[in-house]
Amino acid sequence: MKVTLLTLGCKVNQSEVASIEAGLIQSGARIVGLDENPDFCVINTCSVTSKSDYQSRQLIRRAVKTGAKIIVTGCYSELNAMEIKGMKDVIRVVPNSDKSSIIKLIANDSSSSLSIAAVRGPGHGRSRYFLKIQDGCSYSCSYCIVWKARGASRSIDPEAVIEQVRQAAEYGYKEVVLTGIHLGLFFYQVHSGKTMGLSALVEKILSKTSVRRLRLSSLEVNEVDDRLIELMKSGRLCRHLHMPLQSGDDYVLSLMKRRYKSGVFTDKVNKLVSEIPEIAVGTDLIVGFPGEGDREFGNTISLLERLPLAYMHVFPYSERPGTEAAGLPGKVDGVLKKRRAQAARELAEDKKRRFADSLINKEFNVIIEEDPKEFLGQAGCTGITDNYVKVFIPAENTGLPNDYPAGSVLDISIRGLKQGIAVGKPVIKP
Repeated sequence: MKVTLLTLGCKVNQSEVASIEAGLIQSGARIVGLDENPDFCVINTCSVTSKSDYQSRQLIRRAVKTGAKIIVTGCYSELNAMEIKGMKDVIRVVPNSDKSSIIKLIANDSSSSLSIAAVRGPGHGRSRYFLKIQDGCSYSCSYCIVWKARGASRSIDPEAVIEQVRQAAEYGYKEVVLTGIHLGLFFYQVHSGKTMGLSALVEKILSKTSVRRLRLSSLEVNEVDDRLIELMKSGRLCRHLHMPLQSGDDYVLSLMKRRYKSGVFTDKVNKLVSEIPEIAVGTDLIVGFPGEGDREFGNTISLLERLPLAYMHVFPYSERPGTEAAGLPGKVDGVLKKRRAQAARELAEDKKRRFADSLINKEFNVIIEEDPKEFLGQAGCTGITDNYVKVFIPAENTGLPNDYPAGSVLDISIRGLKQGIAVGKPVIKP
């Protein structure tokens, strides 16, 4: 049985597809590319923007051309199930809440279930394990459709989380990334009325497992508490936080129904940078939101210029039918929206370059993500530091590049930049 797995969107989608893949392999299926005449094709869709909707439809159409039996899941199909059910060769649209049934459907095995993706392990080119510990969102930002597709927030049993982290470490993964649709809403009643939030879970993972590095995916600014900050100083919780800002203007934030003001965001970023050396703080930005005039956009750029950010992801506002924002007045002209996005991206490039420059001649621990190959016109390998910097280590700097396959760990010194990528050299310690 040959199966192709295709996914779009967030790290939660990646984690889910990795688990489906592992379950299928355990059931005897062979995972192949779309050009290898698969019997089944599973497509995990995304609906975060109108572009994601378009890409989801394109993937389905590409898969149909292979003649495979098509199974569609994910947020786009959750919101457009009837449309997709009518497409040729689509045999099932699977809700987000029932993705384990995909394995049973393909393998015809009632005992099959979602499984730890570590069965393929870092020996197959994987160094990081993405573990979904939370799903859904109980908030409703005015521009967002995902909370409708994923439902209310719900969390995984902490003991199950710890066991999966333990298994991933045993399989050889050096880093586990905790993911969720709204990760900071992780909340679980453990026993006798006691509850466990994200910070307590992280602390327990670090104390109960041997995983070398633990990384958190996106968190809201109000969800980064002092306990998490202290844990980042321990050396195993990665010095990296992605906190979406979306706008640096308080009026626009209120229209977006975000639960903080720009001053709160500023204070938290400055606290993190002052207390944790070399921490990378990244953010998301939406430009051209309804009601964003020149003054509001100017406030956003002014705030971002002052913030010590490592990187920024810039998105022009994408109207989603069915959201509150779609009915707001003050829509921004498309040409102006593109111009603002370009200005923000230029600032983002400057932030990224400045952060990388600040790391030159400093030492970091790198987990190699890919087997040695040619990169930037040279043979070598690439890896990720705990503070989320991609580093290229040329073969001429290692002597024996094949000694550093994917999943291996290396101490390096960042020696400079090449085409915006940090270039490292191994540090030989006595």
